[in-house]
Amino acid sequence: MQEVELTVADVMTTRLVTLTLRQHVLDGIDRLLQNEISGAPIVDDDGHLLGMFSEKSCINAFVVIDSERRRRCDESLQFVRAKDCMQTSLVTVRPDCDVFDAMNMLLTNRVSGLPVIDHSGQFRGVFSERSAMRVLIDLTWNQMSRGPVSAWMDSDRARTVTEQTLLPEMRTKFSETHYRRLPVLNHGRLVGQISRRDVLRADLNGLINNYQCSPGSLKFPEWFSPAPRQRWCVDNFALKHVSTVGPDYDLMSVAQEFFLTSARRFPVITNGKLIGQISRRDLLRSVQYLFPRDKPAQSPLYLSAGTGDVTTVLK
Repeated sequence: MQEVELTVADVMTTRLVTLTLRQHVLDGIDRLLQNEISGAPIVDDDGHLLGMFSEKSCINAFVVIDSERRRRCDESLQFVRAKDCMQTSLVTVRPDCDVFDAMNMLLTNRVSGLPVIDHSGQFRGVFSERSAMRVLIDLTWNQMSRGPVSAWMDSDRARTVTEQTLLPEMRTKFSETHYRRLPVLNHGRLVGQISRRDVLRADLNGLINNYQCSPGSLKFPEWFSPAPRQRWCVDNFALKHVSTVGPDYDLMSVAQEFFLTSARRFPVITNGKLIGQISRRDLLRSVQYLFPRDKPAQSPLYLSAGTGDVTTVLK
């Protein structure tokens, strides 16, 4: 293996979207969705880190909002099902795909997880960024050899849903587990996928459509208006105890922390101030330096929209 000493400073991101504690929670949710990011640091005017506002923070906020709407017997509540908001054009891999090819697919397609399906179209598991962290640990510290995706995929069937699964049930799964996506199955075949972001979009669109409100205008129903703003600010849903790293941390130690925790990013701190952020994706980009490639990538697999059929697409 090539000897390359990389630190957090070599791969971290320094241009960040940040939030403040007093922003309305819907403003925070809208900023994550508009920027297509899964979390944002919360800072004060001097750049000190105060917490993190993640997709899970957003999910928990909508759990509270939904509970309040039910308490008020809100007749505008809609029963959105998985089939109404799932993604059907998916990047997938087969169990025998080389693990480095799979990691490259995560990066090139800008996704955090790949459903694994066999030749008959049956769902077998998920190879995610967290799976990739385990690969890096096993190859570096446990001296394992590279191999197929099946050796590292997550085959937990509790993460799957059906096309009829209701939005509140999916929201609860995301709130109570580390799952970032839920494969949608029909008789064992993959027909779609629901991510945390898909659920958030469905929830936010529901509020906007039912109340003719928008995060920017703050035109909400009375119970959700600026008057009780303190209850609905980012502060009440943020993660306050945040694990951080320094710019001189070595990457493999960070990879281990990513695998052992549900964190997808760590703020990078110097003298108490936020100077950047390192994500699982940032770390995966360093793989080409840590582990030189010795074979061409296999052709990726895509799931045709709405059918569940798998076709090979040559790049």
